[in-house]
Amino acid sequence: MKIYNIEMPPDFNFPDLDSDTRAAIDALHAAMLRDKAEADALVERRRAEGYVIPTHEETIARMRCDNRPLRPPALNVAALRELPPRMQAIFAYLYRHDITY
Repeated sequence: MKIYNIEMPPDFNFPDLDSDTRAAIDALHAAMLRDKAEADALVERRRAEGYVIPTHEETIARMRCDNRPLRPPALNVAALRELPPRMQAIFAYLYRHDITY
């Protein structure tokens, strides 16, 4: 199993997550997507009214003090092992799209 192309030790497995917690995470994610869509729509309305609003990329580019490429994601396996099993399961569910087998 790999996360962000970092090989996990063979003895490490994520516990299963209960369906209620999965449903709560999915509902929160759906609410976040709705909020983002509303915020994006507001920005587009303001731009149509003539306001100059920088894009996220322009804002981040202004905040960075160097032009080096961004570092790839990292993972601390030892810290992940120290998490309680429920938190490990939540981590695995949140990052399920970044886990490969």
